[in-house]
Amino acid sequence: MISYAKQIERIYRLNKKKLFSDYLFNLSRMILNIGLPIITLPFVLNRIGPENYGIFSFSNSIISYFTLAAILGIPDYASRAIARLEDRESIKQTASEIFAIQFISVSIALILFFAVFYPLAPLEYKAVFQILSIMIGACYFNTEWFFIGRQKFKYIALRSMIVKLLNVAAILLIIRDGDNSYKYALIVALTNLGNGIVNIAGTLPYLRFKNLELKQHLRPIMILFGLSITGLINTNIDKTLTGALVGPLYVGYYAVGFRLTRIIQQLFSALNNIVFPRVTASLAHNDEKESDKLIRFSMDYIFLFSMPIILGLILYGDDLIRILFKPELLPAVPGLIILTGTVPVIAILNVIRRHVLLSRDKDKVIFILALITTGTNIVANLLLVPPYKHIGASIATLLAETAGMGYGMWYIRKKFHIKLFYPGQLKYLLATPVLIVPWKMEGLFPAGFSSLTVLLLQILFSMTLYFLILFIIRDDVFYKYTKRYGKSFIKR
Repeated sequence: MISYAKQIERIYRLNKKKLFSDYLFNLSRMILNIGLPIITLPFVLNRIGPENYGIFSFSNSIISYFTLAAILGIPDYASRAIARLEDRESIKQTASEIFAIQFISVSIALILFFAVFYPLAPLEYKAVFQILSIMIGACYFNTEWFFIGRQKFKYIALRSMIVKLLNVAAILLIIRDGDNSYKYALIVALTNLGNGIVNIAGTLPYLRFKNLELKQHLRPIMILFGLSITGLINTNIDKTLTGALVGPLYVGYYAVGFRLTRIIQQLFSALNNIVFPRVTASLAHNDEKESDKLIRFSMDYIFLFSMPIILGLILYGDDLIRILFKPELLPAVPGLIILTGTVPVIAILNVIRRHVLLSRDKDKVIFILALITTGTNIVANLLLVPPYKHIGASIATLLAETAGMGYGMWYIRKKFHIKLFYPGQLKYLLATPVLIVPWKMEGLFPAGFSSLTVLLLQILFSMTLYFLILFIIRDDVFYKYTKRYGKSFIKR
């Protein structure tokens, strides 16, 4: 029987240059997705305050429902459909038909927003709603699904990095102390619009509007639209209900932990976007073994990084909030610590949804999974937010994602005999407590060091110890890739 280490090597050999280059570009994108918000989120919150940020977050959660209606279930369906095609003519035909459906749906969403919702919106939120409505219009140009399906990760990464750097520059140059949420809302909305314009520019050569057959795409898109509705409700109901039940200040507290953990989630999204089209292509060629290997590789990757991230946020969460934000944001710490648990849970849920279910056209099962997650989230928020405010919202989110993960794991094991957990993954859990050593050494640093310097040194020391242990015990993922790339670097 071939060892798992050998299987990892085989995965590497398959399209190894493209797989590695794709990951490097997505890694660069991921670093920006993690690093830049760590700069901008404290900057914005410290300038406009938690209440104004709560107003933005609440308004953005409402706008998200309209952007969802605008793009239906197109992104997941389209990336899957494009990934299965090989000849250029079929790709052009499918992309054009999907774009035509998207154009119609965005137009309907804009009409609904301005004709039905906006006139009834609370007066104090109207200005922010009007600014953020640009994001609904930006959905006309949202064709990232095309590039994911075509595995054009270099294009996605470069475009994303340029747009994000421009976004950061605008935030740092424009936002001032005491500002309300209007400027920030405008920057976010225009960033979305700019991102879309760059996307559509790269898609136009593949679009042709003749002999379109839209009907064939409608049923799977609408099934995934139902899934998207429940997914978006699940993502935003915490902020919506917290704002409605206890006010925008507590939305601001909750949003700190939510945003920080979602920033970290980008670490797993980078690999997820690369593996998904490969799993889909493998199944299209009836290669179940290769699909299973990619899924197991994704799970090992999740455990490799999520275990130290969880303990690190628990140990350093208080220091992180104190250093990055003003003292008025300290009530956000308990929520942040609770939400750390969602980091691996959501990553595993994405493996179940995309790599196992979506790639096998199990859209209805994904919908049921989403209903379980969303229903749990709504009930838990209604019960927990009034007495516990933002902490209750954090608990509700963790409970909801865990319920969805539990159902998903049960289903795929029963239906496809796919196991996500293996004894070998325990090594990541056993190696993680080494992070406590640098945490205990805080008092040993020179008195002249700033709190930020001490925190960065502790994190660097923690990472070094953790990965050193994995290298010593010859972890199948970290050791093999480090050794291989290290040799390649030396040869150069």
